[in-house]
Amino acid sequence: MIDDLIINICVLITFIFFWHQLFRTNRLTFHSPFWIKLIDGLLAGVLGIILMRYSIYVNDITILDLRHVPIAIVAYYGGLIPPIVGAIIITIGRYMIDINFSSHVALFMMLIIAVGTGFIALYVKAVPWKKWLLLLVYAQAIFSIALYIVAPVYSEVISAAILHIVCTLTGGMLAFYFVRYVRRNSELFLKYREYSRLDPLTGLYNVRTFYYYYDKFLRRAREELAPMVLVMLDIDHFKEVNDTYGHMAGDEVLKQLADIMTEEAGPHAKVSRNGGEEFSILYSGQTIKQVEKFSERIRKRVEHTIFTLPHGNKVRITVSIGIANYKSAMEQDHILYNEADQALYRAKDIGRNHIEIEA
Repeated sequence: MIDDLIINICVLITFIFFWHQLFRTNRLTFHSPFWIKLIDGLLAGVLGIILMRYSIYVNDITILDLRHVPIAIVAYYGGLIPPIVGAIIITIGRYMIDINFSSHVALFMMLIIAVGTGFIALYVKAVPWKKWLLLLVYAQAIFSIALYIVAPVYSEVISAAILHIVCTLTGGMLAFYFVRYVRRNSELFLKYREYSRLDPLTGLYNVRTFYYYYDKFLRRAREELAPMVLVMLDIDHFKEVNDTYGHMAGDEVLKQLADIMTEEAGPHAKVSRNGGEEFSILYSGQTIKQVEKFSERIRKRVEHTIFTLPHGNKVRITVSIGIANYKSAMEQDHILYNEADQALYRAKDIGRNHIEIEA
């Protein structure tokens, strides 16, 4: 009997690990889309069926296991829909084992557990561990009442019932600790991955990500003949902003400029901060004429924008832009970058606040 419950706990934790590895980037929350809640409910139901496979035999019509724990878990994180879906799947699995009075009671038991845990998760405000303990106690109370109903002589199963309560609380707390541990690690992983791709000041792609897309778009241009255009942008006289108003003001200008570029560059643009006041925009599948229109929109909007600085000061800036497109004769990867860079410096030499295109 004890061995079976230990197996239940091991199966529970192992399944949770693989479950969270598969859905690391689509974690279940109250605000998840319906399809995420549906899938997590289905998985909770599958886990419940697996746990029933390793159930404790009590008598000819009654089995004990931890099938209610995954229902409580998806209720805690997803609200009402996932536990109801999971309960339906578990009930179907229970009827596949046998159809008798006990399975009918199990149907109502699982639905009551699902609805109750869902409402508790949604409306009870408490620290995580207390809220989880409340969910476990509620689910176990319903399970124990169901056992009392189906047991011919309750005194004959009292030892199994007590052991089941102990294992539910022990296994449930272990499972919750493990779920929180895995989710926390996943959050850190995603956060660090995002930090490795983005510029921390502006939120644009950093230079590492720029080169990733640069190489990717070059391969696409060579293999699929997809148009590729690179835009280089530099703030005119940015040093004067820093010298006059300070570096905090300069940082604020960079952030506001990044917002303008993101809004005006088009939906498929890869906007990066390459360092200092230098930015780039990569396009794949866009013609140079289309890109020139996007660039002109950026230039004009920057020219007519009043940038507000941290201490209430206001400043106007302009930008110079260089554009180059990929040509089949470009055998070396750096040629496109060099051409866009040369176009940028021509724009600055002409008098700034200008766009130059490398023919």
